[in-house]
Amino acid sequence: MNLISIHSIAIDLSNVIARELKYDNFKKAKISYGLEVVIGAIIKLIVFTTIPFWFGVLKQSLIAMLTIAFMRYASGGIHLKTFNKCLIVSTAVFVSIGMLAKVLVISDYLYYILNVASFLIVVLRAPVDPPEKPIKTKQQRYVRKIISVIVLLLLIYISSNTIENDIKNSIILAIYIQVLTLTGWEKTIYKYITQLKLNAKEVN
Repeated sequence: MNLISIHSIAIDLSNVIARELKYDNFKKAKISYGLEVVIGAIIKLIVFTTIPFWFGVLKQSLIAMLTIAFMRYASGGIHLKTFNKCLIVSTAVFVSIGMLAKVLVISDYLYYILNVASFLIVVLRAPVDPPEKPIKTKQQRYVRKIISVIVLLLLIYISSNTIENDIKNSIILAIYIQVLTLTGWEKTIYKYITQLKLNAKEVN
């Protein structure tokens, strides 16, 4: 069962607006899409600020959120199928990064290794486009790859010149999480979980 049915809310509101203004189905569909985007954005903003605030990691979580947003704009990554899954997983990731950022100590050696690994993954894998919005030309893909590399290097530079350890950790942890979304690891985990469920059914 959906916790939040943004689509249903948007449809209901668009039906009311279209009926009052006597809009046709095309205009109603455009209104519904716009409302869905706006309502979703408002809910995400509230959740992404309120819950980290409760955990005392608002600053760190917001930095992680902005870091991932900048990287995803160019490099792409996995997209969860429903709004609720996206909301829950994203919130958990941002809060987790915020909490780890306050206590984690990453050695310079590990920091450099992870940065090099991130660079190689971005060069080899970015951009990862969703099936519903594929990148149409090789030129567009090449430009997105270059932008992805530039954004990554810029964020690494910012993190390496940041004195506050929690801020530095927020940036680099967000980088590593976003880079992981380019590798397809979630498919492996999903297959593993599916196999466990099948094995459990066979045992029962």
